[in-house]
Amino acid sequence: MINWMGGWPADGLLAEAEWQEKRQASSVAAAEAIAYRLRRQETEKRLASLVLSGQLGPYWQPADDPGQWLLTDDADEALRLTTKTLLQPGDSILVERPTSRTALQLFARAGAAVFEVPGSNEGMDPEALSDAIAAVKPRAVYVSLTCSDPAGCRWSDERRAALLRLCAQAGVALVLDERQSLTCDWTANLAAGVETGPAAIIGGLPSGLVSGMRFGWLQWTGWTASDPAFMPIPPARRPDRERDALDDRDALLRYWSESSPIPALETLRFIYRTRHDLLAERIAQAGIPGLICKQPEAGSHAWLKLPDGLEGEPLLKAAWLEGVLFQPGAGYYATAADRSRLRLTPVHSDEREISEGVKRLRLTIEAFTGRSG
Repeated sequence: MINWMGGWPADGLLAEAEWQEKRQASSVAAAEAIAYRLRRQETEKRLASLVLSGQLGPYWQPADDPGQWLLTDDADEALRLTTKTLLQPGDSILVERPTSRTALQLFARAGAAVFEVPGSNEGMDPEALSDAIAAVKPRAVYVSLTCSDPAGCRWSDERRAALLRLCAQAGVALVLDERQSLTCDWTANLAAGVETGPAAIIGGLPSGLVSGMRFGWLQWTGWTASDPAFMPIPPARRPDRERDALDDRDALLRYWSESSPIPALETLRFIYRTRHDLLAERIAQAGIPGLICKQPEAGSHAWLKLPDGLEGEPLLKAAWLEGVLFQPGAGYYATAADRSRLRLTPVHSDEREISEGVKRLRLTIEAFTGRSG
């Protein structure tokens, strides 16, 4: 029978067996994508639970909104995402003096105007902050409550409460960079007992805890759907990079839940403290008049004051020839930079390297001042 009446032929150019194989492959790929998405959501949920329980250091826990959680490659990526989402060209943002060099660079690239608020080691002066909010009408305030960069200072409870209250009342968003909170030996709810408004809380794994691993997170809380910065959108990445990062995060969270991280964190904090102590001791022994090393309360960095007349940038060029590097302090100020400051990060150097580094720094300073040891 030759059927020329139309309809579907029994066979096609692609055999049924070949077609079923392709359908099965597509089905497997879709199932894997769903499983991966569920796994990532579960990882974010577990991380949020750890942070909100205080197991990852000082935390932010508004009464009614734990917010959206995003996992990032590191704290710098979380800050970049926050800046991109929150700030538009022409917006104003208030910062501490001094403050993070990385943050200042990101804010400048976003086209934002940055204004410093005076204060002390305990945080911004509340009256100065109130005046700045009224005068500048900022989009946000950027601070580090638990451990500032570069000085390693901790805000007092009184100034923390004043900051949160003033920003909430004025509808000003908070960007809290708490990436060094795990180096602190205290745990506190940073939002306790105070009215809170929209906030972005940045966290991160401290360097030196897990070899080679960089890991950050962003808690985005307090925004409403009508806000222009309602929700950050994470950047798209290659699937292999996403899967590798998720494997690392799952391993970290599994370790955190199966084995107490307290001994490892206490060891890390002990290493940080002893190396800061050693740096301060060696600088004192160097006997260079006017060279002052301020020991931080926590964190990775030490904040140095140079002898009168010396500046960090030219000193760095000379120190490079002696084989020692540091961060000149001018980059940590939005305006009227104090060029006599240096930021050193000694916590990843052993005793020999710290002693040798101070020796080379002393030789560099003596060459500038015309003194010999």
